[in-house]
Amino acid sequence: MSLVKTLDFDLFTNGTETQRKQLGTDLADGFVSAGFVKLINHGIPEEVVDNAFRLSKQFFELPKAAKAAVGHVPGPKPQRGWSAVYAERVGGSRLDNLERSGGETAIDELLDEKEHFDWGPREDQEFPNPWPDKDFPEFRPFMEEYFETCHDISIKIMEALEVGLKIPPGSLVNRCLPAHSEARVLHYPPVDVEVLRGGKTRRIWPHTDFGIITLLFQDTVGGLELEDRSVPGTFAPVVAQPKGMPSELVVNTSETLQRLTNDYIRAGLHQVNIPAPSKESKKTTLDPRYSIAFFFKASREVNVGPLKHFVTEERPTTYKDMTALDFNRERNATVFKSAKAGKVY
Repeated sequence: MSLVKTLDFDLFTNGTETQRKQLGTDLADGFVSAGFVKLINHGIPEEVVDNAFRLSKQFFELPKAAKAAVGHVPGPKPQRGWSAVYAERVGGSRLDNLERSGGETAIDELLDEKEHFDWGPREDQEFPNPWPDKDFPEFRPFMEEYFETCHDISIKIMEALEVGLKIPPGSLVNRCLPAHSEARVLHYPPVDVEVLRGGKTRRIWPHTDFGIITLLFQDTVGGLELEDRSVPGTFAPVVAQPKGMPSELVVNTSETLQRLTNDYIRAGLHQVNIPAPSKESKKTTLDPRYSIAFFFKASREVNVGPLKHFVTEERPTTYKDMTALDFNRERNATVFKSAKAGKVY
């Protein structure tokens, strides 16, 4: 039995009042129990998802020089542009990853075998997006629209979660306006299985995301795993839909939501590792993997300390007040501090 509930989101967007309440309850329960749910009938058209993957692959096929021209400069500010393989290292964000590595690798030497391109709202003047307009003019207009589509869906998910948590309307939604989220397309290059078994490298090390929730579409290669909270430290696959089936939107909880709910909803710990079938086969090299993430975040100047609804004498506040931007800067610093700034691997 899967740890991840699959929910029909159309029951919230077009259902009766009873159906909307039940969907909200099921969503909150899935977030509390596993930190993950899957949504069908999520509202993002299949042709949009297909085009997002098509354009993502085309971007990563660009010459390295073209990608480097829109490169992200490692550091604590919001991520914008292309990050080369090994630039971001999430393994260093959790000390328990040192134990997972076998204890023979320094925490700042744990490597993620992935490259990615990140972008924010099109109107963001504080942290503008670098686009490969000269080399790939089709990329920008589609991805800007895709960002806004994901933002709208995320707002609806927050509305459903407010219903499920029985908190006043707007308690979460109002903290996410104006939009200051980030989107990302990812490419995991082919990699030798033995490299991933060596203790230093994974496609992405166990980590939690920094925002409120993350929306994710994944291809059929597999490898995404979430922590089984009934057996801490063990992971179970988040199985992808077979080719030709309607898409499922994977939604996982993130650290800002954990802060806002004072640990009532915890961030979902996850990784990308060797897919289960490949662990048992004689295959020596993993196929390339692609995924598309939308990191739904609180608005930059919003306080991301716990909401009053989740602070009681029995559950005193766990987190200090701080802005969403300061929190994200603090967390971003942990995943880039070990990378060599400016080096393309």
